[in-house]
Amino acid sequence: MKRSPQNRTQAKPLISRRSASIFDALNPSLTNLESLALQKAWRIIEPKLRSLSTDILMDLYSEHYEIMEKFRDDSGKLCNYELINYATWLLRLYGSIINNRVDPIKTKKLLEPLIEKLKKYSMDVDCVKLQLDGIKNFLFAELRNALSPTSIEAFNKLHNTIIRYVHIKLN
Repeated sequence: MKRSPQNRTQAKPLISRRSASIFDALNPSLTNLESLALQKAWRIIEPKLRSLSTDILMDLYSEHYEIMEKFRDDSGKLCNYELINYATWLLRLYGSIINNRVDPIKTKKLLEPLIEKLKKYSMDVDCVKLQLDGIKNFLFAELRNALSPTSIEAFNKLHNTIIRYVHIKLN
């Protein structure tokens, strides 16, 4: 049975049905060299996660106390455990994305818990951007002797990918 020309124009291809904005937001278009540079840099960072997260906690959150205020429970008490582990968790999130070769599907699955935490603590996009910018700066400072232009570009692409996804999901 042949389809009439009118019926063919009404059928939508499957590709256009996907959520283009989410997929495109999670695709940083890293080259193979950039992906390798990220993995190499992460191997340097990974053993120092705990000390780096402590530095982030002390410097970033003391400078931007409004972020720290988000970690209060209903009675107004500061959730120290959550606050201390949040910086470590964000760093491990970067590591998980890098170790999965920044695959868009896996990245989406890895970022969903971040979105849930951000909603739990009522964080807006600007607050998240401020935190991720701080983390990126701490990573660059830690890697100062091992950074190449390729790894800087790769970290910037990954950073922007995470921020775009958070922006889409929180708005």
